[in-house]
Amino acid sequence: MGCPATVSCVLSGCRTHAFSVLQGARGARYFGSYDGGWLFLAVGGQAQRQALLNLKINGFQTLDLPNLAPVNSVNPNRDREMAIVAATLSCQPTEQGCIVAGIIESSPNLVAVGHVTRSIAFWRMGDQVVLPVLWALEEDNPLMRLEEVEDLLCNHGAFHFLTRAEDVLACEEPPVFYRDSVSLVPANMFFLPRVHDENETVLARYLVGSGKKLLMVVRLASGRGQRTTSAFRVFQKKKLNTGEEDEPSQNRSAHFEYYWSELDELDGRMLFVGRGCSRSYEAGDGRYPGMEEGVYFLDDPSIHQMIIGDAPKPPYLCSDNGKWSRAPTDPQGQFDRSSRSEAHRSTRFRFGFSLELRSTTGLVFYRQTLRDQQGQVN
Repeated sequence: MGCPATVSCVLSGCRTHAFSVLQGARGARYFGSYDGGWLFLAVGGQAQRQALLNLKINGFQTLDLPNLAPVNSVNPNRDREMAIVAATLSCQPTEQGCIVAGIIESSPNLVAVGHVTRSIAFWRMGDQVVLPVLWALEEDNPLMRLEEVEDLLCNHGAFHFLTRAEDVLACEEPPVFYRDSVSLVPANMFFLPRVHDENETVLARYLVGSGKKLLMVVRLASGRGQRTTSAFRVFQKKKLNTGEEDEPSQNRSAHFEYYWSELDELDGRMLFVGRGCSRSYEAGDGRYPGMEEGVYFLDDPSIHQMIIGDAPKPPYLCSDNGKWSRAPTDPQGQFDRSSRSEAHRSTRFRFGFSLELRSTTGLVFYRQTLRDQQGQVN
């Protein structure tokens, strides 16, 4: 038996409390959460028995997710192992018509060895196999380089996918499911490339819905080769040629319709970031006493690490988590890099997966402790 699971609540100063969890969830790979206490888990291994687990329902509740995808058009009746990298839902998974969007990893071969590919996938709750997606886009469309997808979000009924180039693929129309495929008509959102700092090393990018605004949160390391979070930058989606004061003035082609505008202040936002499950709350609305604006973050293994096949099981770092808040600007309004606060890290938290949810008692930020007898994180 391992050490008992614990849960930490931000509202209680992150004090830990004993917490009951299914034995099968110990050592699971966590790849997201959803409102109402739902966790996306791969129980028993990196790509074994992927499921939704609800922690709030008495006695727990689990809903199976697909573990297979068709091999290719040459073998339409043969399925292969598939791992879900990140996922989100269109509504509560128990509601009729719930659609799951995900970033999946699979091999084009019958055996998951060698070449592994990433792709965007859609399926319905209850589906056992993920069907291939038919895109209503030209094949040379740069947004179809799906191996570069960093994050996904369901925002106001539309699925959004963020690429490494910081463009967005928006699926505003619901997918149409056929017997052997899924049809989609996405919309391109090409963003004017932003100016990066010379020493900027991006660890991750997240999409966050904040009211009617779409935000991108960029997680940074202090230098090349570093894997520990040192700061965050927060941007808001804006449309070009609308007369905004901060609209970039550099030459640009008609190819770009949008740009990312960096926020100097968080304006009271509490941003909880995670693949497919980022959320934004208002610290000053009275529902979360004692909470402060900032970016709350947890250990987040690289989304680009392989999961299936001969991939090593990526460990949780167990030290790169906490809250980051921006230091005050100088009188000229310029950001002083020397005074930018580092991400406040706490090494006392050990966890294998996390959940952020809203309840009648306020905002709860779960850190789930999963250790073996030697005290190592599973």
